[in-house]
Amino acid sequence: MSRQPEPALWQLSFTLPLKQADDIAADFEEDALTISTQEAVSDGSRWRLDILFDQEPAAALLDRIPSGTDFELAPLAQKDWVSESQKMLPPVDAGRFYIHGSHDQPHPATSRHNLLIDAGAAFGTGLHETTFGCLMALHDLRKWKSVKNPLDLGCGSGVLALAIAKAWSKPVIASDIDPAAVSVSLDNAKRNNLAPLITAVQASGLNSRKLKENAPYDLIVANILAWPLVRMAPDISAALTANGTLILSGLLGTRDVMVRNAYLQQGLILKRRYRIGSWNALVLGR
Repeated sequence: MSRQPEPALWQLSFTLPLKQADDIAADFEEDALTISTQEAVSDGSRWRLDILFDQEPAAALLDRIPSGTDFELAPLAQKDWVSESQKMLPPVDAGRFYIHGSHDQPHPATSRHNLLIDAGAAFGTGLHETTFGCLMALHDLRKWKSVKNPLDLGCGSGVLALAIAKAWSKPVIASDIDPAAVSVSLDNAKRNNLAPLITAVQASGLNSRKLKENAPYDLIVANILAWPLVRMAPDISAALTANGTLILSGLLGTRDVMVRNAYLQQGLILKRRYRIGSWNALVLGR
């Protein structure tokens, strides 16, 4: 009998009031691959918290869960992460960006940037606060800044890379550690008629020949998590042009100071903050 391959991901899930969900998310942020929250009850009283790991979490990690808290821990096959993670989400209206699925109509206004992203095959559609904050930052940035060489670091579904390509009509490099994310990003680029502007590569952080060859970038968007952003601060800062703009997201408000200090040490200061729910998106520059 052949041995079945180990699952690529493990998912730890809770259904809790938002404050408790945020507290648990903060405790696991340093070790998680990604964290997502979604309203589980229409009145907002209960939220679904999903924490993904790249391997089965050790018992010591699970000991961080408050006593008496119900949770589910199960392996999550890679195909499930790509095709089952989210279902039929409503359109997202963020500034000039309108993110919708194939089950929704595009926005009729010609001034809007319509992007077709089906949630069933996405790592992010714009609904999560971290992506929404980035979209709003891009919307405002477009009013005054020209961009020639942008990078979407940790692209997921590619929604931010597509938004940049739509807003500035410039080629964008999108990268992700997960090859499935690279594939999804390229598929979404084709569906939005943006394939000529999107180059997607698999890379761990900025450790890629393609990313190094194309540096420095005048716009870097990194919607990841606080601890990886702190660890990559020297590399990300070095890859940014002298007058470049850096948008960081994926950090809970409790991690804001830690992330800002890491980039302040690299000569980057806070220009603007977008607070969406419990999550922050930061716009930095020299």
